[in-house]
Amino acid sequence: MISYTPIMHCPAVVGREIDKEYQHRWVIVDAQKQVVPATTPKLADIQVDIKFGYLVLRAEGMLRLDIPMEVIEDDESAFEWITITQDAPTVRTVSEGDLAAQWFSVYLGQPVRLMKKV
Repeated sequence: MISYTPIMHCPAVVGREIDKEYQHRWVIVDAQKQVVPATTPKLADIQVDIKFGYLVLRAEGMLRLDIPMEVIEDDESAFEWITITQDAPTVRTVSEGDLAAQWFSVYLGQPVRLMKKV
């Protein structure tokens, strides 16, 4: 069965045909702009789906969060460089905004941001 993991370290989307460019397209980073580890409590409990061009996120006790997948950012000041792994070069990313940051921060119990690789 086909599966993709749009958000690094979150559960996969299973059984949907999506473009492979979405594999690990998003990462969750902490206040130091480090990718949160796969062992972060509750990360594996987030339900991820893709519907009608939106990344759809659900978690126990949280409202559903829909994030448009194809927003084109043209403001150069919005881009940030982060390191995904110690072995890889830095990657240009853009934040998915304060609402997504708040959603993940509340659910995970620590300040984090959802970043999209661009």
